[in-house]
Amino acid sequence: MITSIFLRHFKIYKGITFIPISEGVGFSSLIGENGVGKSSVLEAIDCVLNQKNNNWPINNEAKNEGVGGDNFPYIAPVFLIKKEKLRNTKLADQELFRKAEKLSNFIWNNNLKAPTKSSSAFNEHVNELKKSYDKDDYFILIVGKKHNDNSIYFGGYQNYLDFIGEKPTIKPSEKEIQEYFKGFYDYIISHYSYLYIPVETDVFTYTKLETVEMQKLMDKNIQDEIVKAIKPGTLKQINKDLNYFVKDVESILEEYEYKGYHKNSLTMPDLVSKIIEAYFSIKVLNKKPKNGSKLIPVSELSSGEKRKALIDVAYSFLLKNKNTNSNVILAVDEPEASLHISACYDQFEKLFSLTKNKHQIIISTHWYGFLPIVLNGSATSIRKKASNENSADFFNLYNYRETITQARKKTKGKLPIDYNIKSYNDLVQSILFSILKNEPYNWIVCEGLSEKIYFEIMFKNEIENNKLRILPLGSFKEVRKLYNNLLSPIKDPDYTINGKVICLIDTDSERVEVDYENNNKNLFFYRLWNNKKNNLKTELIDVNRNSMNPPTEIEDCLNPYVYKQTLIEFTEEYESIKSIISNCEVRENATNSYSTFDLRDSEKDDIKAFFDDNQGYNKIRFAEKYIEILQKPFFKDENEMEWIMKIKKVIN
Repeated sequence: MITSIFLRHFKIYKGITFIPISEGVGFSSLIGENGVGKSSVLEAIDCVLNQKNNNWPINNEAKNEGVGGDNFPYIAPVFLIKKEKLRNTKLADQELFRKAEKLSNFIWNNNLKAPTKSSSAFNEHVNELKKSYDKDDYFILIVGKKHNDNSIYFGGYQNYLDFIGEKPTIKPSEKEIQEYFKGFYDYIISHYSYLYIPVETDVFTYTKLETVEMQKLMDKNIQDEIVKAIKPGTLKQINKDLNYFVKDVESILEEYEYKGYHKNSLTMPDLVSKIIEAYFSIKVLNKKPKNGSKLIPVSELSSGEKRKALIDVAYSFLLKNKNTNSNVILAVDEPEASLHISACYDQFEKLFSLTKNKHQIIISTHWYGFLPIVLNGSATSIRKKASNENSADFFNLYNYRETITQARKKTKGKLPIDYNIKSYNDLVQSILFSILKNEPYNWIVCEGLSEKIYFEIMFKNEIENNKLRILPLGSFKEVRKLYNNLLSPIKDPDYTINGKVICLIDTDSERVEVDYENNNKNLFFYRLWNNKKNNLKTELIDVNRNSMNPPTEIEDCLNPYVYKQTLIEFTEEYESIKSIISNCEVRENATNSYSTFDLRDSEKDDIKAFFDDNQGYNKIRFAEKYIEILQKPFFKDENEMEWIMKIKKVIN
């Protein structure tokens, strides 16, 4: 997988720019205004992986200033590769594998030394990857090229690869580097098939079976298939019969004869090329009409239908082709181009679903309605500064609304327009269209990431069978804001709403006010609350109900036995938790985690301090451990909490 890329003097990118693309997940998006360089990133990867080294569009300013000497353009993608996926059986491959291991160890263990923003950004990027990927299991490799130069290039590490040669303290020369890594570039990129669909792609040409792109999608080489189809001796017999024919003609001509300048017989490549020309060139992709009328050639489809056809073709082949010999990276420039917003949703969902087959998907887009349907992915916001430089901000889509909320706090409310306002508007629009569909989506909109971690397991069947999506927004105010924006269109009698949206928040000590209408059958707003009059059982209550005591968070509403077992996992770190576990038994009539133990006020404070520790990150750690234990055989048959069953009933 490609996790990031360094660009220098490529199209809009003047100077060295670092663009983060992924932190290891399969779906990545590049967002931003027109002209900031989103498509340029996809095109740059195309130049490197498909070896278009002589056709780079160089930055005009750099051209005017001169790009010779040390001021050369280069493209250097960064790869994260599971070690077992790299070929290591043949002798030549084993040697290159060992070099990959040395290079990877060097990058894992050494920061880029140049005092530049791009170097600092890359070092941060590697540190983030370290949190999820073990260097003993994964290679991280920079494998790049200079413009009009077939030598390999490692970006900022080029002059520091001191593991080369017998004397590690001496920096290797450029000649030594190229000799040492001879064949390494081809070795690495041979593991990948990069398919790039620019926004102006001609669907008629692209989908012809003989094109390189289609052969990559099919993971088959048409030439090899034709050779296999030709029976042994066929070519020999053709040449023999034709030779007899020519001899007969020459016997009539007497003073003349036919002779080839370079060869006198057909070769297998000759025969294959003619079969491709005669057979495959006449095959045109057609759309099957739903009503059974005649086929429609893709060239006659509307602009939006052509764009949809491109994605449909790629989706169909990649969905079926799970055992491809190479890692497929599909890059699509503006998948939403020419499509109505109602069709955009399906387009993006198809692309995201391909990541389940271990394919990497990278898109550039102006339409942000896809953000809420991505369960695991990333977005890179590319912006152009006043200084005419490009910058890139990376954020995780797993909890993207919460991320934006936190980012807004850091910047005191100032965020780029592209993912502050537009993403929110597209989010609302996207949810609305998703619940209008005949096979609608359903939504649980909650406050924090910890809720999403719990809910993705608690509502696993609903996610798979009822298109349920869990959307954390970061705060109660954000949940209320989304509810208010959805209320009017959902109430509108002109809309036929088929899906459900459940807004769910904690019960805080202070009462909150929401203009809630509890008679709506598609839009709900609940609070979690532990009812003292009902044995502290967790209930879902209307958001405006007066009951505020006790304050109730998601950590108070869990299964008591799984809750205790999860707390045990933290006793080595927290003496206060160890003391509670040692001295307190689970109450026989415990209905939830809040009532698990009979705690003194000081012990309740210890529990609260535990969850608030690490700037609240313990909530995430606890949630991850809780769902891990919940899925173990001993606990998985535990009766579901009533409030969970109520939500399932609403969705179903």
